[in-house]
Amino acid sequence: MNQVLRLSLLTLALVATVACDRKAAAPAETKEGHKDEAAHGDEAMHLPLKDIRGLRFLVVPEPKAEGAWYPAEAIGDESAQAILSSPVKGIVSAIQVPPGQHVAAGAGLFTIQSPELARLKADWLSTRAKRDRAEGELAREQRLFDAQAGSRRELEVARSEAATARADEEAARLALEARGQNPETTGAVLTVKAPKAGTVTAYKIQPGQGVEAGQELGSFQAASAAIARLELPLPAPQNWQTGAMTEVRKGDGQRWKARLEGTPMTLTTDTRRLSYRLRLLGGPLPLPGTPLEVHVPLAKTVVLPQSALQQVEGTWGVFVKEGDEAMFRPVHRGPEFGTDVMVLDGVKPGETVVGEGAYLLKSLQIKRKSGGEDHDH
Repeated sequence: MNQVLRLSLLTLALVATVACDRKAAAPAETKEGHKDEAAHGDEAMHLPLKDIRGLRFLVVPEPKAEGAWYPAEAIGDESAQAILSSPVKGIVSAIQVPPGQHVAAGAGLFTIQSPELARLKADWLSTRAKRDRAEGELAREQRLFDAQAGSRRELEVARSEAATARADEEAARLALEARGQNPETTGAVLTVKAPKAGTVTAYKIQPGQGVEAGQELGSFQAASAAIARLELPLPAPQNWQTGAMTEVRKGDGQRWKARLEGTPMTLTTDTRRLSYRLRLLGGPLPLPGTPLEVHVPLAKTVVLPQSALQQVEGTWGVFVKEGDEAMFRPVHRGPEFGTDVMVLDGVKPGETVVGEGAYLLKSLQIKRKSGGEDHDH
């Protein structure tokens, strides 16, 4: 009996010892498993360089203040644009200048036959004749009164009629002048003239068409453009504020000083870029639509070729060389100019990055992260 009891106790002790050994070994296995996973994730970010051909490396240069020339277009500001209209109603009789043809200030653009204008001219002629008769009658009554051959009452009536005639003539004259017409020279035909040197950009009329007074009949653009319109991609240049001075040039070498009139708050609806307006200072000014270039000052920062930057899973970065391996490092991408791009943050001068062929490392990294390539641990 005692022997059986001793065997049972010995068996329980052995079972307990094995269980403890298993519990002690379990954390070690778990820790080792995590270590393997960590090693696997770390290796996925470190890419070997020895077997990849077509890579070229460059040393990150020191930051420098950059400026770049961006394409722009000369446009006329609001004061250089005009709406063509007629001050009176009538019928378009002829279009003398086609759209797009340069004309001098005051050149006739189109003519309108206007019965309304003829009536206004007739009213002025009639009232002027009545004024002449009334003033003649007043002069006669004044002579009679001075010779004591006429009465004061008849003189006062003549004075009143002359004053009324003068007022009527003045009203008829003002009716013509308010429509931009000279009473002495106007007639039944109205010629709409160019407000300044420039071109008709578009007509909204054709010969034989009836028009109303004040109706928009076309648009006119002055010959000179004082605004350079510039569109830039995101991100916006830093420290380029309203009132800043810069330089604008034309293809033939002509240059202007220019002042930034405002910074955009939203993107353009069509190109999804930032639209800037710069006022050209000095002359002679370019014609509207002339291609220009604007010098945009950029921040002092590192500049790398665009080929060095790759976008991995929505993040821009570069592949930094570390021994025989490269590691992807996110960067803050700045504005582009030409084949280069500003890197605002993420790399330091003196580091070595992949300048050409970085897309090969991008493909390799994406393949490894997706489990498409086996590699040793």
